[in-house]
Amino acid sequence: MKKILFLFIIATLILSSCKKGDSIGELDLTFTTKTQDGNLVLFEDFNLADGTLLNLNKLQFFISDIRLIDGNSETKIADIDLVSFKSHDNAAAAQAGETLTFGEIPTGSYTGIKFGLGVSSDLNGETPDYYAGVEGRAVLADAGNHWVNWESYIHTKVEGFFDANGNGTAGGGDADESITYHTGMDMLYREKTINMDISIGEDGTFRLPLTLDIDKIFDSASSLDLPNEPVAHSNPNNAAFMTTTIKIADNLVEAISK
Repeated sequence: MKKILFLFIIATLILSSCKKGDSIGELDLTFTTKTQDGNLVLFEDFNLADGTLLNLNKLQFFISDIRLIDGNSETKIADIDLVSFKSHDNAAAAQAGETLTFGEIPTGSYTGIKFGLGVSSDLNGETPDYYAGVEGRAVLADAGNHWVNWESYIHTKVEGFFDANGNGTAGGGDADESITYHTGMDMLYREKTINMDISIGEDGTFRLPLTLDIDKIFDSASSLDLPNEPVAHSNPNNAAFMTTTIKIADNLVEAISK
């Protein structure tokens, strides 16, 4: 009996040593783009599924309140980060994708990841000056990503050109072909959940690749009418702009997948 009790105690100690929080590891979250013509390369023409010719020169979005999930429990791993494809002006960079690294994560098995698309309301109310030098929130110190008049960060930026006149070139110096979509404000904050097995090992790095389907940014939850709504900012005083940027916010949720 004493031997059985001893073995039970040893087994209990082994199991308890594997519980989350006893050691830490890292997570690499990589976003890779996808178009009808391969990875998105900035400043290069590419086609949407409907044949529309596009050329993007800026694509970025904030993710915030980043959590690993295990059933009904959540483990927060970061407050905020910025997914920016600004360096993807060549095929090699576009193929590699954009990687965010999160450290000091309790080891163990998780069933997915959850994050907000945009700046969460608890962070959105402050200004870039407030976040200057603040550890873990430095990405919010850039005044170029903040609207002073609307007291909000710009959640998402999609900028570039499309081929409106059918000459086979997106833009080409024609200002009427430019597109600009900036979403913001608390009402356009969205959440994304990716269900998958994630294993964080001690002093190791789990690599989680995600795909951003550019087609779906323009046509998934809602269809964007490029010729009639080529420019929109989340301006609460402009109903048409709000309708368009809501489409972008909703579509971005659908555009991200494992």
